[in-house]
Amino acid sequence: MRKRIRFKSLLLDFFVVLLCLSVAVFFAWLFWQDLNTFTVRSDKDEIGTISFKQNVAQRKFDDRVVWERISTGTKLYYGDTIRTADLAQAVLTLKDGTVIDLGENTMIVVGSNASGGLQISIDGGEIQIDSAAASSALEVKLDDGSVVNVEAGTSLAAKSDIENGVSNVEVKSGSAQITTNKGQTASLGYGESVNVEEGSELKINPLSVLYPPQELKLLNTREGALPLRFEWKTNTSEDLTIQFSSSKDFSTLLSSKSYSGQSAELNVQPGLSYWRAFTQSSKDKTVSGKISVHNITPIEGISPAAETSFQYRAKDPQIFFRWTGSEYASHYRLLISSTPDMRSLIIDSEFTETFASINLGAGNYWWQVMPYYSLGKLGYAGESNVYSFKITKNQEIRRPELSAPADKAQIVYKDNILSSFIWKSEVKDASYELKIARDYDFNNVVFTAETDELRFSREFTPAELKEGNYYWKILRKSSDSDDLFPESEIRSFSVTHYLPQDNKLLYPPENFNIEAKNVNGLAFMWKLSDEYEKTSPISVLQISTRPDFTDIQLEKTSATSVLDSLNLPSGNYWWRVGVRDDKGFLTGITQSRSFTVLSELLPPLITAPNQQEEITVYNYAPVTISWQPLKDVKSYALKIYNSKDDIVKVIGDIKENSVQLVLEEGKYRCTLQALASDTRISVPAERVFSVRYPSKILAQSPGMGVSIQGLTALRNPTVFAWLPGKDRPSSYKFVLSKLQKDGSTKIVDTVITTKTTVSIKRLTAGTYSWKVSASTAKGMPLDSNVQSFVIERVPDLSMAILDSPARNFVMDGDYLKKHRSIEFSWKEVAGATSYSFSLYKKEVNGTRKLIYSEKNTKSTLVRIKDLSILDVGNFEWTVKAYSYAKDGYLEQAGPLAASAFKIDFASPTKVEAVKPGKMYGN
Repeated sequence: MRKRIRFKSLLLDFFVVLLCLSVAVFFAWLFWQDLNTFTVRSDKDEIGTISFKQNVAQRKFDDRVVWERISTGTKLYYGDTIRTADLAQAVLTLKDGTVIDLGENTMIVVGSNASGGLQISIDGGEIQIDSAAASSALEVKLDDGSVVNVEAGTSLAAKSDIENGVSNVEVKSGSAQITTNKGQTASLGYGESVNVEEGSELKINPLSVLYPPQELKLLNTREGALPLRFEWKTNTSEDLTIQFSSSKDFSTLLSSKSYSGQSAELNVQPGLSYWRAFTQSSKDKTVSGKISVHNITPIEGISPAAETSFQYRAKDPQIFFRWTGSEYASHYRLLISSTPDMRSLIIDSEFTETFASINLGAGNYWWQVMPYYSLGKLGYAGESNVYSFKITKNQEIRRPELSAPADKAQIVYKDNILSSFIWKSEVKDASYELKIARDYDFNNVVFTAETDELRFSREFTPAELKEGNYYWKILRKSSDSDDLFPESEIRSFSVTHYLPQDNKLLYPPENFNIEAKNVNGLAFMWKLSDEYEKTSPISVLQISTRPDFTDIQLEKTSATSVLDSLNLPSGNYWWRVGVRDDKGFLTGITQSRSFTVLSELLPPLITAPNQQEEITVYNYAPVTISWQPLKDVKSYALKIYNSKDDIVKVIGDIKENSVQLVLEEGKYRCTLQALASDTRISVPAERVFSVRYPSKILAQSPGMGVSIQGLTALRNPTVFAWLPGKDRPSSYKFVLSKLQKDGSTKIVDTVITTKTTVSIKRLTAGTYSWKVSASTAKGMPLDSNVQSFVIERVPDLSMAILDSPARNFVMDGDYLKKHRSIEFSWKEVAGATSYSFSLYKKEVNGTRKLIYSEKNTKSTLVRIKDLSILDVGNFEWTVKAYSYAKDGYLEQAGPLAASAFKIDFASPTKVEAVKPGKMYGN
């Protein structure tokens, strides 16, 4: 008994594996579609789009419970809930130009408030809002119930910390008003920040960091660290400490440094780093953020390589450009110049791919590629080197160039063989000989024909061209002596019996679009079936404005299967081909195809800025350029030129009807073109405008470092004067501060005024600083620079010169007998208005005893008539000069002048009695 052995089929196993892999790929594709496809709704009005998305960001409609992933270009509707995951970011751009930036782990609800305006509700996380200048009312509702009313043209950051129960609102520019759920309100201006803590209590933050934002991504085009500007605002004069760390908890510090003033420039290393800022008095309320710096390498050109040479004779050659790409670049700007300094530009175009094809004539060229980075508004950076190439026009006439049929083409037939031979030639006045042979060496020529055209068509019978392979070439006959190569290359074709088929259209395809100016060069091509080619080879081409061909605009007949050189106005058309029989009826009509002749694409109408408008910006606020959208436009291209007509910015592939960009001060000209296709581009619309920063207040006097005499400052008011700039505020805030002994400053006076001068009376000696603050109606600060000056010390009056009694004068008995009073006199002190006189008796123990004084005497003489206050001994008298203002304010004082004298006389040795006379008792 034989045992059967069954062998496995390898072919069956292959098909089973292939089927399983196909099913897996199909379901993976369905999963990817479900994961990345976003919903478009027709029952709601679009209010904006998701203009940028990084990592995982999701959206949920208000009437659904399923979250869907969103991508760049997703439409935004009222009631949408948007959330971001770790290390994710999303940017919403509203139709009015307002931009809302969502940080990581943030969730918002886009709704409307009671007045019909837009309301953004934050349920944890952080957002940055840049309100458009023409935006309507916008509210931000925090998770604790507080509402922030955002004014038009305002930039602010709002953060909701659910874990700690604290919300924060910081105004970068413009103004906003916050109202808690308990009714407490606060108005916030430029650089002001407020916390809403538990219990809905508002607390003004002593420190606000205006730049950078709390989350910032930067691109670095050079090696090493990247300079970054920090700007802040505090309510004290303390230095600001900025610390950097590689960890979020700041367990390891990379750097820590203190800065004075309100701005500083720091170096940030590539990679992810965290920063925090605080003053000495606000260590418990630090401001923190994170910065990620990504290094990008310069673009490198691939082709044409340096010193490459191209040659042509008649038609400009098509040069293919290729370069390396960058994952962060949104598009590339290709520059082709006729000079190596790239100033004489011939081509200046933008491409989203890393290649381009351009026709150029003879000459020396230099080319360079500049990538554009929208991340961090870096713009054009990391451009390639400049590469050179050369195009030379060859004077030698090229041989005839065969076009159709292609080499090794197959010609099929049923009854007769209809063929067309087409070629190109650089010589205009020439005749041509067509040769067809059965062998490559043309020893067996089967057909020869001469023509003056660049095309030869003929219907061969099967007997003339039997089935098989053939070779053909063209011999040019011209009188040009330079025609050294009149014979073309040799091509082959084959002839095969034609299988029956229906009439069919070949070109143009369905829904074909072409500009009106190019219709004349459009060739309509079709193929007739064997049946109709046999009976009537004359084709009828019909073009109608209606699909039912009740309105035929054009009808042409042709003995071949191609028609061109037609003229049609712009509009929608349908075309078909048939064959008219002997009775005049159209038979064998093909299915119709539609095509559109496009009218000239009109330039877009720029709506902002206005012509010759002067735009005022602050703190690198972007300038908005907007225009009216055009129908059927694919994208827009914008170019910005400076006053020297040099291109400073190029933005291509704009899908919206507005764009925001940061511009320096100066005059600009912008051109805007609409692109409906790669070849359909409108003429540019132009707009001229200028950009300037808010004009600061110019502090005039007292100027920086000026010294003012102390007596002048006491007797005359110190006048502070300033000049307003182009922007005139409604009022000014004048602040005068004085330097204290401990190094701090103290505000000594604050004045709110509508004038441009302030007078301050009786400033005492010391170092002062003053500043004038103001803002525009939109909240842009116009603050002047801080000016410092010195009030000098008031000089002392001269010491009084004491005249009488002379120093160490001795008054004896004879002197006192002759003088019943003692006079003290001194010389008048210049500038003194009064004097202080004091008389002291010197005791034995060295102390002094005041026995007489006069205060504020205007005389330079003091007379003591009561000599009984005097006694034998040593005396000292002093005089001090004073100068008082009319209102009694002491302006000056002199040093104390002192002098001494002595009273000394001996007692009588013999008492001489006076005759007493008669006593009363006697």
